[in-house]
Amino acid sequence: MTMKTRWWWIRHAPVVNPEGKLYGQLDLDVDFSDGKKLEALAKILPDNAVWVTTSLRRARETANRLSAITTTARSIDEHDNLREQSFGDWEGSRWQDIPAAVSDAFWKDPAKNRVPNGESFADVVTRVTETVEQLNTHHTGRDIVAVTHTGSIRAAITHALGGDARAGLLFQLAPLSLTRIDAIHQDDNVWWRVSGVNLFGDHE
Repeated sequence: MTMKTRWWWIRHAPVVNPEGKLYGQLDLDVDFSDGKKLEALAKILPDNAVWVTTSLRRARETANRLSAITTTARSIDEHDNLREQSFGDWEGSRWQDIPAAVSDAFWKDPAKNRVPNGESFADVVTRVTETVEQLNTHHTGRDIVAVTHTGSIRAAITHALGGDARAGLLFQLAPLSLTRIDAIHQDDNVWWRVSGVNLFGDHE
């Protein structure tokens, strides 16, 4: 028997960040001025889906706004394994404020190198994969709307593509963009299909 679990990954609305700070897991205010985009995105989301987000304000509030526009009342579960990558000591700084020797060392392998007192992207892939697999098993055959962050969506793409963290970092994701990934369950096996990335996003 074959079943499909459909993942609707949404990056949160834009943050208010005029100084261009590296925010990682910091909580910043969110810009919801583009109401038309919120409405357009909400209208394509499936009814009777499982909704998940994180405790970070930008994801949680985006999920709440999108959910309020749709017609079906629902609860939204928070999963902090789906949070953005922690940038440790660098959070709240601008890239140009980080000493070149330190940042250059990081960029030699950004998939595996950890930020001081923070995470590597490979760390994010590990924790996101764990939660994706748990939700996939618990909600097999359902639609899952996950309103999260660039790092966690890249991690989900990485998992679907076989686990190479360097591959996930190749994707750019705009605020309020949609990424569609399906898990195909066949007997005891699960294989993945990425059907769209950065849908409805503003491309620069």
